[in-house]
Order: sequence, then structure tokens, then C-alpha cells
Amino acid sequence: MKETKKSFLIRSYVVLLLLSLAVNVQLFPLKALSVRSLPLPLFVFLIGMVFCLIFYRDFLRFLRERKVILVFMGLFLFSGIVSAGLSPLPVIAGLKSLFQYGLFFGISFFLLFLFSLEEKSTGLFFVRSLAGLAVLLAFVSLLEVRNESFYRFLADTFRGGEYQVMNGRFRAGATMNHSNIFGCFMSLGILIFFYLKEETKMRAGIFYAAVSLLSVAMVLSGSRNAAFVLLLPLLLLLLNRRTVKTAAVVMGIAVFALAVLTPSASKFSDVWQLISGAENRKLIAEETTSRKPDAGKAAPQQLDVEKAAPRKLNTAVTRLWLWQSALEMFRDYPLTGIGPGNYNRALKDYASDPLLAGEKYKIEKKYLNAHNGFFNILAEFGLTGTAVALAFAAYLAVFLVRRYGLFPPLPVHALLTGIVLSFCPDAFFYSLFYMVLSLTLFLLFAFPGETLRRCTGPVPADKPGH
Repeated sequence: MKETKKSFLIRSYVVLLLLSLAVNVQLFPLKALSVRSLPLPLFVFLIGMVFCLIFYRDFLRFLRERKVILVFMGLFLFSGIVSAGLSPLPVIAGLKSLFQYGLFFGISFFLLFLFSLEEKSTGLFFVRSLAGLAVLLAFVSLLEVRNESFYRFLADTFRGGEYQVMNGRFRAGATMNHSNIFGCFMSLGILIFFYLKEETKMRAGIFYAAVSLLSVAMVLSGSRNAAFVLLLPLLLLLLNRRTVKTAAVVMGIAVFALAVLTPSASKFSDVWQLISGAENRKLIAEETTSRKPDAGKAAPQQLDVEKAAPRKLNTAVTRLWLWQSALEMFRDYPLTGIGPGNYNRALKDYASDPLLAGEKYKIEKKYLNAHNGFFNILAEFGLTGTAVALAFAAYLAVFLVRRYGLFPPLPVHALLTGIVLSFCPDAFFYSLFYMVLSLTLFLLFAFPGETLRRCTGPVPADKPGH
């Protein structure tokens, strides 16, 4: 196959896969396995297996070179199978949740293989595609917060009919299944643009226009996690003389957007509110989740008076309660945990009374996780799965430190730090898009080969000690 044709096919497929992940449309059910719907990215991923057949020799070589990654992924999935089997909760539920882990592992590993097929900056093309996708979704978010019908269409299509309102304004989510995921992706998009500016000499006008747009979209998501994911990595870049000026300007743009666009009644306060049944839709709380309305009705479905009662919950305290519940689950099942995806199911037995009362609706709808990636894995996979996950993270960290060092902080450090920070106040294991994005970027920067043309310094060997 000619190199030009191969390059076109690979890059076209990468774009198709990213788009399928970004929309993540749920298709038909699989009744035999009690699966409600199969995700579109699964079928796009399976189509991509053709590349493994066409380039089977390259694929076998790649498997030999990256067998350690496969071992870690296999061990983690095996620990999940054991955890699901020993869990006090239904085994089939744990296995279905574990399939999600297997899917994002497989897609990320497969993308790394595609990058290795074409050495002409395919990895850089992937990063640029993420930047372009971030800009596209940011434009979508500007439309949805101003057009109620469009917002409802997106919510019905991608968020199961869940409407989130903050101080009278819809929380932007674009095609993501939650506003927090969208907001964090916008923050990562800014850090990706920062990386591209330094590595590809992007024009300042394009860079600052993109940063301004993504900052606005990040604020419109109403996610404090997103602000956390953006601002702390930018503080790191202030320690590098080469990036200090750009980092200061970007931070100024982000802070200005937060100050101007954050609803005045909330200003990122911790008061959560729900839409009341009043006709004027007066908010008696900060955030509302209401079910999909009946066809033909323009207003959101009104909640019962009991559900609409004000609940003065400080979300920082709520997270502490969630972490405490995770630790109690780990205490009862230290080795294997309660099973993949079973945190929310087990909350009814482990949550404190205030948490059960305040988050009753979310618990019933199976929305809650431990709101911390580490505690979530600890509770669901126990020491066995957590040890494998930490060992895999340490393995990748070795290559990242050898390649980029620790000081001065580079845009790569900021981007990867932003990904890690996003799992401190949340656990995005339920989002196939966010997990593929996160793991693929770590693998790409740890093992870029020649696919990132402008790597900092010489490219060292991929094996420690060589």
C-alpha cells in the first residue's frame, strides 16, 4: 500500500473514531446479555481491526514491543473479573461495567498501534484533531446555552434527557454525557493548544482566539472541576521562563471568563438547587436535574414538591462523605473490592444518612461514583486492582520523566497534570471518550517514537536502562 494512501486511511479512521467517541450514540440492545444498548464506538473500533489484518506483521511486531502494556491491562481486567465474581452484588453487573474498561484499554492501545504504522507525525495529527474537536464542541456549547430547543435536543440525544440548570441558565455539555466531562475537556483543550503553540509554532492570533473560545465554553459548563484542571497546570508553567508570559495571559483570559460569565447568584458557591414546579421556573436551588419531558411540552417536567425542597448541601462535604463510603467499602472487601461499577449500588448500605437524604435522587438513578479516581478503584477493585493500576501508572511515569524530565515544567507536564487532576474531584471511568482521551495521551507521550516530530530533545530508548 502506498504511503500516501495509507496515511490518508489511517488519519481518516482516527477522525472517525474520535467523532464516534465524542457523540457516543447508543445503538440497539443485546437482550441475550441484558445489555440495554451497544455504543457506536464499539463498532467503529471493530471496523478498525482491518488494519491489524492488513498490517499483521507490523501488528505482531508492535505486540512484542508493547507487551508490557498488554500485561498490565490484562492483569487489571483479570482483577476485575475476580472482583466481580467475589462481589456480594450481581456478577453480571460487574462484568458489564468491566467491559467498559476493556473497551477503552483496547481503543487506546489500538490507536498507539496506528500511530506506529505511519511515522510521519501521526501522533501530532491526533493531538491536532483533539484541538479541532474541542473548538467544534465549544461552538456547539455557545449555541445550546442560547437556544432552549437545541439544548433539549442535545440532552435528549446524548444525556438521556437530563437537563441541568444553574441559576436560570442551562449548563453547557455539547455532545458529552455530563457537563463536568465537557468542561474538563475544554480545559484540556486549552492545554493541548498550549502544547501545539510551543511545538508547532502556532500563530499567536489563532492560539489566543482558540483559548478565549474554550475558556468561555469551560465556564458555561458550570464545572468547578474544569477550572481546577486548567488553573493549577497553568501555575506550573509560570515556573518556566519560556512559557511564563503565555501562561500568565492564558490564566488572565480564563480568570476573566470565570469572573464575567459565572452566574452572579452562584459564583461557584456550594449551594445546589432544583427547579420548582412554579410556572415562572423560579430556581430554589443551583443545579436541577429533571427527566425528559413529554412530547409537545416546552417546559421541563416538573418535579415533586418533596424532590424540589431546598437542600443546603456543600458539595465539598458531599465528596468527603462519598470518599468515606468508598473507604468503608474497601475496609469490608480489602483485597477484591465490591466489584467494577458497583459503588453506586453499594451506597445504600454504606452512605451516611445525610448523604442518602441529600443525594437520594442521584443514587436511585445510579449517577454517583466516589468522585475520586483512586478511591473509586480502591472501593471497586480492592488492593489487587489498585496495585496493578498504580504499577501501570509508575511504569508510564518512568518513560515520561526520562523523556521530558521534571523541571522546568513543559506544556506536556501541564497537559498530563491536568488529566491527573481531573480525577481528584471526580471519577470519569463511565465516560468512554474521556478515558480514551486520557489513556491515549499518556501512551502517546510516553512512547511517541517519531510520531511527534517536535519532541523536546533527543528521543531516548523506550526501555529503562538502555
